[in-house]
Amino acid sequence: MSDDAKELFDEVVREYIDFVNEQVGAYMSALAGFAGHHARVSRQVHRVNRPVAMKPADREGMPSVVWASYEDPTKPDIIHNQIIRSDEYLEANRPGGRNEQQHSRAILIFLFTYWEAEIRPRLARAKGVAPHDIRSDIMGDLRILRNVILHAKGVLQPDKHPSLRLLGDMFEADKELVFSYEGMHRIFVLIKQDCARLLFGWLGVEDGPVRPEELKDVAIQFRAPRARKSKPDAP
Repeated sequence: MSDDAKELFDEVVREYIDFVNEQVGAYMSALAGFAGHHARVSRQVHRVNRPVAMKPADREGMPSVVWASYEDPTKPDIIHNQIIRSDEYLEANRPGGRNEQQHSRAILIFLFTYWEAEIRPRLARAKGVAPHDIRSDIMGDLRILRNVILHAKGVLQPDKHPSLRLLGDMFEADKELVFSYEGMHRIFVLIKQDCARLLFGWLGVEDGPVRPEELKDVAIQFRAPRARKSKPDAP
């Protein structure tokens, strides 16, 4: 196999590791945002990252309401993009709440789709094999979770649960998928470990100082570009 093909395989794996790291960053930033919304509304502050206000309960005991707008709520005739009861707002933004679950599902679908549609075919071309010969247990599990999310309303059917090779202990059959903070980071680590396995296999590393499954993260180190030979001066 040519050096260019080797470089291509390495670069594709590195590109996917970079992509995974971007999703980890987006996940952590989103959790911080949800926590901030929860804390601020809990203290009945009138603004968060977007203008937000709370309407206190009236004398008849009506529930408080949170309204959110991209405009200044002190101005007349603004457009609200969300009006919701404060208890529902807090429930959605709590740790492990609906917003966190929606974001976790979106990231996992994004990770699998980019792998399946872009990364896996490019790895196959670099290696000179068919895409189905590029195998990954964690991506197989993400395929199952993706289908459950999109086609079964997030409920893991009993016939699908045994197919999970690595993540079966995270979920229960006949129940809706719930992604914890620890569970998401476990998935991120498993993906990076499999990327390391692909690199080790491509480079022929069989007895290295560390095994892929022992890695907790993967650092990216790029080689310096090759120096081009200077062309002789024209006569």
